[in-house]
Amino acid sequence: MNVGFLILADHSESLNGKIYAMGAGWNVLRFPQLPQPWAFGIALGVDVPWDMTNQRHSLTMHIENPDGELLGDEFEMEFEAGRPPGSIAGSDQRIVLSLRTQAEFATPGPHAVVVKVGEDEIGRSRFYVIEAPMEIGPEQMDEPPSV
Repeated sequence: MNVGFLILADHSESLNGKIYAMGAGWNVLRFPQLPQPWAFGIALGVDVPWDMTNQRHSLTMHIENPDGELLGDEFEMEFEAGRPPGSIAGSDQRIVLSLRTQAEFATPGPHAVVVKVGEDEIGRSRFYVIEAPMEIGPEQMDEPPSV
């Protein structure tokens, strides 16, 4: 089984086998200070090989911090991909899903969304959390800029 795609987004949803996403494809989160709670969408496509269709499978997805520790909620589900009428023999069947999650980010550095089917990791999307205090520009100062 393979991940066809794993996309991090500000918002995503799945409908009729398609993903609709806004603010998708990021791999860096910049926060003025940590810890910081953050909600975001995860869009996922799992390609199920022909010989693994019509069987129940267990999928888990979670977020890891730089030390590999679990952050936020772990998502678990069971699924079964069938073979639609007219399918080409041997073709993969794609399962598409989207979920909204939230985690509190306390540590800067590399984080990851990890997808497993059974005990096998089938995908990982790495992203970076950066603590970057906001810079104050002239338009945000107490004094008006000189002319």
